[in-house]
Amino acid sequence: MSAAGTRAPLHSLETIHPFQPTQNYFQLIGWAFLPGSSTPNEVRVRFGDRVFAPSERLARADVAAAYPGEAAAARSGFKFICYLPFGFYEGWLELSTDGTTWLPVRPLAVPVSSHPVLGAIEKPPAETVITKPARIEGWCFHPEFTVREIVLQFGNVEVPCEYGVARPDVAARFPGHPAAARSGFITAENLPRGAGPVKIRATTECGRIYFVTSAHRVAIEQGWIPKPPPPSPIRDLSTLAWAQPTLSDAEAGRRPVGARNILFALYGDFSANSALHVASLANELIAAGYDCVVAVPSHKETLGALPRARFMALHFDELPHLPAYFKDGRGPCLVHAWTSRENVRKFCGRVVDAYGSAVFVHLEDNEQEILETRVGRPFAELAALPDEALDPLVPEVLSHPRRAAAFLRSARGITVIVERLKEHLPAGVPSSVIWPAADASYFTPRPRDDRLRAALGFGPRNIVLFYHGNVHTSNAAEVRSLYEAVVTLNQRGLPTQLIRTGRDYPDFLPEGNAWIRPYLIHLGHIGRAKHLPALMALADYFVQPGLPDAFNNYRFPSKLPEFFAIGRPVILPRTNLGGLVRDGEHACVLPRADAPAIADAVAALHADPARVERLSRGALAFAAEHFSWPRSARQLAEFYRSLTPLAAVPSS
Repeated sequence: MSAAGTRAPLHSLETIHPFQPTQNYFQLIGWAFLPGSSTPNEVRVRFGDRVFAPSERLARADVAAAYPGEAAAARSGFKFICYLPFGFYEGWLELSTDGTTWLPVRPLAVPVSSHPVLGAIEKPPAETVITKPARIEGWCFHPEFTVREIVLQFGNVEVPCEYGVARPDVAARFPGHPAAARSGFITAENLPRGAGPVKIRATTECGRIYFVTSAHRVAIEQGWIPKPPPPSPIRDLSTLAWAQPTLSDAEAGRRPVGARNILFALYGDFSANSALHVASLANELIAAGYDCVVAVPSHKETLGALPRARFMALHFDELPHLPAYFKDGRGPCLVHAWTSRENVRKFCGRVVDAYGSAVFVHLEDNEQEILETRVGRPFAELAALPDEALDPLVPEVLSHPRRAAAFLRSARGITVIVERLKEHLPAGVPSSVIWPAADASYFTPRPRDDRLRAALGFGPRNIVLFYHGNVHTSNAAEVRSLYEAVVTLNQRGLPTQLIRTGRDYPDFLPEGNAWIRPYLIHLGHIGRAKHLPALMALADYFVQPGLPDAFNNYRFPSKLPEFFAIGRPVILPRTNLGGLVRDGEHACVLPRADAPAIADAVAALHADPARVERLSRGALAFAAEHFSWPRSARQLAEFYRSLTPLAAVPSS
């Protein structure tokens, strides 16, 4: 046996552990050598087929002093900077004495977050309060998408920037990214009067919007006053009442439809949680013999975030080409709107004009409450406004108080995610409850992955929680309560880590995340099939925070079926699904799943292994009985067929 085979490498990592998610660039600093080596050893980092050499080899006098008889100790230091697309990576730090044979030093588990926009404000210097009109300079680029526009924001002010300034220094810093070479920007004019923290808003060519925060603040009391944004134009009057008399087929020149063709219209792209419901139902309907297409407003390339999508995807503005997406070259027999939001409502109107398709609408939230929260005004007050005052207040991605109601009245049928949403339905329109489920190909009972937990740096006694889902204005308070519960558990002497996936709206934690950062690994948006089940297997417990209120009473969090299917104790409030499961048998149901209650529930479970085992079995039993995409799809197809000419027995 060689000398290398008889000794284990010595090493130490100085990068904070567990590794925090980074935006594409993973940095690893430390030292390593093989005892008995006469020359400095080589090191590398390997993630599958990706192999990285160190960006720097460092002299380590401290290591040489600690191991005076080891010649390789003096230059055993290393620094790696590895570029990785977002995701979760398992790999190794490896060492070699000859450059040919590599020895494993230690496993690595590296989270890389999404939203990898890069940028900074450089003039004036950071930590500066800007009190006089001045132009701001900096740089910004995205490693994957072309940036079209840079705007500086503070308070209610937006200042356009001249973008594309040559920045050879940034290009030298990021040699692998051509966009860095012309990433410079400068505000098009001096800053106007205003106050507030400064951030960069970057818009890509494909329409994505990213934000870069800075340490700068504006407090300008003298200067030019920015013009208010122009009022939104009054929309075409033909859109004010959706359920208006329609022309005959001959008058409208409608195109033929296929008896098996189903079109889904989704309010967001395929990275949204709602997309999972649509994709799963469409896949099952295709398996049953139907032909399904899913339309999204933009970014149909995000279809890659969904596992095994069998359907075609198109953008709303590709509607003229829709027949080419169906196998028979015809239009849709029906279009299912997901949900009643403005962008979907308008698109469905265009579908009906072209094909006369039957319209179904799906509801999965209290749209009135979401509008109230987003706009900051009571729904009754909004509904009482005249159209010219109301229209500019309602974003395209929310439901309009009057138009959504007319849209629902015009529907052939309405599906809802929970029974209680039927309170919001117009009288006389048929309805059906369609529950979400978990993909049994991925979300199955999994033992706790202690090997990966150790690679992440979690001790054997650490408590690990897991939560996936986007944070928006309606659920921000409850996700914050989960963060606060994690901090409370650590303060009580129960080491607890939270692993999170999903995106946050820009102002989720306005004070910053320093208070939760030591206990949080936030991965951003990740591929569900490739990474999510394995990450969920790290957890001891799953928590759905929240309390009975106007938001939670009318929803069914899409993550819950996946929580139950993995087979861990689930902690949730007594609302939506929490009102249907049996406390102590299927889940731990709390009157309010706020920070103190969550912390108490986790601590109690951690002290009671027998209860943990009972709730794990109960979760699996409930999932097996209630969560099935094939069953939900069959129910949906029966609902369609009862109200439309959709083929009862699809032809081959």
